Amino acid sequence: MRVSSRATGDGADSYLHVGSGLQRIVIDEEELRKRASIAKSRAELEKLVQELSSKIELDYAELVIVGGKPVIPGSSVKGNVRSRIELSLKPKNGKIRSCLIRDTRTPLSPPPKGKHGYRHFMIWKESLSFDRGEPCEYVSEEGQMAGVCLVCDLFGTSGLKGVIEFGDFVGDNVKPVKLNLPGNEKIWAVPPGSVFRGKVDFQSLKDWELGLLLYGMGIRDSKLGRLVLLGKHKYRERGSYVFGLVRFQVEGLELSPLSSDLSIGETVVKRGEKAKTEVLDRIVSALVSRAKEELKDELLDIDEVGRLEQLGS
Repeated sequence: MRVSSRATGDGADSYLHVGSGLQRIVIDEEELRKRASIAKSRAELEKLVQELSSKIELDYAELVIVGGKPVIPGSSVKGNVRSRIELSLKPKNGKIRSCLIRDTRTPLSPPPKGKHGYRHFMIWKESLSFDRGEPCEYVSEEGQMAGVCLVCDLFGTSGLKGVIEFGDFVGDNVKPVKLNLPGNEKIWAVPPGSVFRGKVDFQSLKDWELGLLLYGMGIRDSKLGRLVLLGKHKYRERGSYVFGLVRFQVEGLELSPLSSDLSIGETVVKRGEKAKTEVLDRIVSALVSRAKEELKDELLDIDEVGRLEQLGS
C-alpha cells in the first residue's frame, strides 16, 4: 500500500492517519506537585484542579507503532476492503449479496450538506438508497445455524470465521510527522509516498471470489490499484492537508502446496508456487474480470476519490 504522492505520479500529496486510539495529555507536572504539596484542604485542591484544567493540553494523537515502526492494523485494512465490497454491491431481483454489518441503520436519503455522513452517502448513493434489513446472524436467537450473505461468508461475522485474513501492514522506512490542524487538533501522520507492506491469506476461494477481494482493494486492470480512501479525515481537507488517499498494489500471489492450481485465462499458477512478477498484471486483471462476469449488473464501479473531488469542500 502506498500513500498518494505527486512524486509518484498521483494527483495529490496525501497524509495518512490510522490511529491507536491513544492520546496523552500534557500538563506542567512540576507546578502540579509543588502546589498540591502545599494545599491545606480539599477546597484548595479542587481550586488547583480548576486552575490547571485550563492549562491541560492534548498531545499529538498517536499512530499504531510496533517494534518502532508505524503499522496499519490488519483489522483496519480488512474493514476498509470489506466495506468497499459491501458498498459496491446492489440488489438484483429484490435480493442483495451483502448486508451492511457495521452500519445497517444508514439513512436511505442523504443527510443535509455539511452534516456528518453527507459525503459518504453521496459517494455511495446507488448502494445506500435502499434498506438492506438486519445484518447477518450466523446463529439465530433459537441457536439454529442460519445462512449468511456473500460478504459475511468471505470475511466472517458473529459466530463465523471468514476465509480471508489480513495481516498488519508495516511501514517500510516510514518517518511519521507531527501535524497541527485547524481546531487545535494535533496528530501524528505518515507523509506522502509512504509505503506499507502486508500479507493477505485466503482459503477455499473461487477465482471470481478472489477477483472480488482484489476489486475491494481498488484493483482493476493491473497489479497497481486506483486511489481509494482510508483512515482519518479521508472525506475532507484539514487546512492545507489532504488525508486518506492510498493505492493498493499486488506484489505477489502464492498458492499453498495443499491448494488446487489456479487457471485463469491462459495463465496457470501451480499449487505450491508463486506467480511470476511479469504475469501479475494479467492474472489480477483476469481475476477481476471473472468477478465482474459472475456478479454482472450487481456490481457497482464507483471511483470514490473522483466523486469526492466532485463534491468539493
